[in-house]
This record gives sequence, C-alpha cells and structure tokens, in this order.
Amino acid sequence: MGRKATIGFAGLLIAAAAPVHAVETTTLPTSPDASLQAAQAAAMNNDCAGVLAALDPIVPQLGETPQRPIVQRMRLACLAATGRTGEIPAVQQELAKTMPKDGLVQAFGVLVAADSSHFVDAADKIVQLAGSSPKNLELLTGASVRAIAIQLGEQRAFDARGRMMVALAKADWLPADMPDLRISVTQGAIDSLVDQGRADEAANLLERVEEPEQLTAMAIERRYSVLWPSIEDMLGPNGKPMVDRYAKAKLDLYSDNPDTPGALRDAAAAMLLLGRYADVVQMTSDVVLQNGMDRDAVRTALIRARALLALKRTDEALKLMSGFAALNLMKTPEAAATLVTYAEMLDEAGREEQALTAARAINATAAQYLTDYGRRWVDRTEICALGSLGRTAEANAAMAKLIAVAQQNQPATIEALLCLKRDAEAEKMLVKAIDDKDVASNLVVQFQPAASQWAASPSRLRLLWQAFLARPAVKAAFERKGRLLPKAMWPTPGELPVPRAKGSNLT
Repeated sequence: MGRKATIGFAGLLIAAAAPVHAVETTTLPTSPDASLQAAQAAAMNNDCAGVLAALDPIVPQLGETPQRPIVQRMRLACLAATGRTGEIPAVQQELAKTMPKDGLVQAFGVLVAADSSHFVDAADKIVQLAGSSPKNLELLTGASVRAIAIQLGEQRAFDARGRMMVALAKADWLPADMPDLRISVTQGAIDSLVDQGRADEAANLLERVEEPEQLTAMAIERRYSVLWPSIEDMLGPNGKPMVDRYAKAKLDLYSDNPDTPGALRDAAAAMLLLGRYADVVQMTSDVVLQNGMDRDAVRTALIRARALLALKRTDEALKLMSGFAALNLMKTPEAAATLVTYAEMLDEAGREEQALTAARAINATAAQYLTDYGRRWVDRTEICALGSLGRTAEANAAMAKLIAVAQQNQPATIEALLCLKRDAEAEKMLVKAIDDKDVASNLVVQFQPAASQWAASPSRLRLLWQAFLARPAVKAAFERKGRLLPKAMWPTPGELPVPRAKGSNLT
C-alpha cells in the first residue's frame, strides 16, 4: 500500500531485440556510411550492443533528417534489450511524433505509460495498438498486461480495463508467455460488453470459454442473465456435457504432450472436474515446489492440493501448501498468491494457531508481493483465527484496521465480521457494497452451497455465508444481484468416466 506500482521495461516486451529486423533496410542511405553499415550488420546478428555502439555517436548529427526516425527506431528496440531503460521514454516520445502508426513505437508507448504508473493511458494505448497494428500485440508479455489489468482494478478504472479487454479479445490476442491469460481476457471482454448492452457480441465470445467453472460463475450472477440461456445450453445437465468436452480436449493434449507443464496442469484440472481425485494425486505425484517454478507448476500444485482436500487427506494438502511458504518469492513471484490460500486452508482445518502464525508471517515478509485485495484476505484469516482462539481484543483491533480499508476487499471484510459474529455490521456493509457490479461478482459466489461446486471440501466459512443469507435484508440484496446455482447445473457426485482420449497412459 502506498508503494509506487510500475511495470518494468524488461518485462513488457517478449523479445526486445527482435523488432530490429522490421526496419526497412532499403530506406537507409546507399552511400557508404560506416556507422550505418555497422549497425545494419549488427542488427542482422541480433547484436544490440553493436547496434547501439554504431548508432549512438551519429544521433546528434542527424538533426531532423529522414534517417533519424529509422535510426531511432533501431535504437529503441535495442535500448530495452541492453538494459538502458532510462533512455527509452525520450526516444519513444520522439518517435511517437514521427512514426505514430508504427507498431513497435506504439508497443513501447504502452511500456512507457505503464512504467510511469499511468495505467489508464497504457490501457488506451493497448486499445490503439490492437486497432491499428494487432500483429504487434505479440510484442507485449501476458505478465505485463495482466499487471496493468490488476492496477486498473485497484484504481477502480473499470471502464479503461473493459476497453482494453474488448480490444484484446477482438484481436484474439494469445500471449506467448501466458496463453491461459486468454481466459481472463475473454471474461473481461464479456463483462464489458454485457455492461454496455452489447449482448450479441458478448454471446459470440462465449464459444471461447472452455472451463466449466468459468461458465457456472456467470450462471449465478444476474449481470449475465441475458446470457443464461446460452450458458445453460453450453453446460448441459449437471454440467456433464461441458466437462466431457473439456476433459476430452485436455486429456488428448496431455496424451500428445506428456512432458509439457501446461498440458499436465490442464489434464489434472480435467480429472478434478470428473471427480477423479485419486487420479489427480497420481498424475501430479512428481510436482516439486522449488524456487523459480513457473505459473503452470504452481497451478498444478494447487490442483493437487484441492484433490487431496476432496479426499479428506488434509494433512498431506497442508504439508504440500506449506512448501510455498519456504520459497523465495523474489525468484518465484507466481507463488505469492498461494500463501493466501495456505493461511485460509489452515483456518478451515481448525488449526487456528498455525493460521494466525502464517497470516502474520505473510503480512510481515510477503505483503509486497500481493495486491491490496490479496492482503485483505490475509487480514481476514488473522481476524478469524483470533476470533476462534478467543483473543477478542486483538481480533477487534485488527477488525478496526480492516474496516478502514474495506474498500479494497469488501468480501474479506464481511467474512471477518461474520467470524466475529458481528452480523449486523456485515449486513450493512453488504447491502451497500453489492450494488457495485465488480464487488457483486465476488460476493455472490460466497453464498453458493458446497454441493454446487466442483471438488468442494467442507468449509466453515461457507457455512457462515449460508447462515448470513437467512437475514431478510441480505437475501433481498443477494437476489438483486445473483442467484443460487440451479440444481440442474450442480455437478454429479462421485467419479465420472474418463472420455476416451487418443492415448491410454493418462496417469
């Protein structure tokens, strides 16, 4: 909180040196100019240090000649590749005047805006890039676009975030470093289009939704009621047709690519949806928590933990999750959010002392790696643990601090109040907060019965919400914004058969 949020230059572009080859070499001077010839030779060898060594000395001599934009464009790509990030803004801003429609220049415009914490401007520049030069979206990393989206959410710049998501979805952007981000982009675009009354366009994007849990999340929120008939058709009875399609596709992919981390992650997720928890545990048995593990490995470990909990092997699940607390988050930033889950799991398991210790350790040593929203869930765990331990004075003091920043995460604040049996205060907060559509999404899901969820495990926190729903004002507010998932869409209990895949060795 209060820290400057920036997106690093090095993280924004996937291959900063690659665009050098986009230069039209025929437009360079034909006269023998040693510096330009040396730069071109270096560019052909992806030698950015050589490019800059050749071009830096001649920039002051170019004035406003036609060669200057060409030279500066070559330098722009190479400044990032060689770590000379402080020089990028001036060069990019110069090129934005002389080459405003150039895709590389526009992509670096996103970089400059984001690194300066001008996230709305960064989003608008992504919209411009998607509209005028969509191919150059491939220059942006998924990690950085996700970070921009998170910052827009924290700044409550929802319109800008929505415009960005719609533009990326229409361009069918698939980031090479994070292909699964397409799921979030699709969801964000659907949200924005629905809110604008563009239901037909939103419905057209539903076909990109592969994950059954993403559809059921929309099936409980009235924001998407215009899409409910299409969603219900896609899910089918008990969600089984959709699960079968998803599982068949993901298990086929895994059969063809058994050594690919992303394929293992998705295959494990498919088995989880099929209720085949023992198979999930078996196929993820080689997962190792270690510094530097990537996003796919982290998500696979979380799926394994869900399966262990569903099998009531709580000790094993907690032991697995405790491994995340031992990681160096500077080397493994993707693991940061797992600490929030770990602390909550300890509390749900009735291990309040351990939950309290974990929550306080996270706040002391890992808070800088979490969003404001994530940190407030950690505060919730601390408060609920203190309440369960009977340490009322400490719990109330922590509660007062959380209420002061409740705008950052109303669901966590409400849940903490419920833990302390302060239901009247929780009701007052919910009735007001649920009218914010973005907050409503995170509130409606809290009320859903465990049986309506895939791989659900017992939850005392979920029971608090279900009891809370009995209050007339809470029920009225909930029904304005959501509904309980109709039982016709609830998962069928027990194991489902595995759809036949290409290979037979799936576990």
